[in-house]
Amino acid sequence: MKYARFFLLILLGSCALNGDQESTLNNAVTSYIDARNNGILMSYVAFTHPNTVAYYKNQGDSLFVAKFDLASEENSVYLQDGNIKEIQSAGNVIHVKYAFLGIDEDDNQSAGEITIYAISNDDGASWYFMDASDYENEKILKSSDRLIN
Repeated sequence: MKYARFFLLILLGSCALNGDQESTLNNAVTSYIDARNNGILMSYVAFTHPNTVAYYKNQGDSLFVAKFDLASEENSVYLQDGNIKEIQSAGNVIHVKYAFLGIDEDDNQSAGEITIYAISNDDGASWYFMDASDYENEKILKSSDRLIN
């Protein structure tokens, strides 16, 4: 895990983020992935983008629980070795596309690449996260609000 954080810092250093943005993004992504990988539900939901949380809350309790159930088949993939694929910004809004290696916890085999988006609406002071399927869902994030296509 220490090596993954080190490589993440190196990658962030080569991107179009300033030092404060890099630092807050690194802290947030580390906390989000730790919460997701270790089943810390409250932190996982807290780091999930508010649009995603609101969408699933509005769908009812069973869909909300299914989405955020960290023991489910969909969420049981362990994420590691995140790499930044793209960064786009417009004004104070920044979107960062990450590719993580997914490891299936049941058989310790690769589950392929998992895409996660980090989003800041305050010039990198705070960050929230979305799975690719939520980022691409028009009901959660309108296409006009997506900076990465």
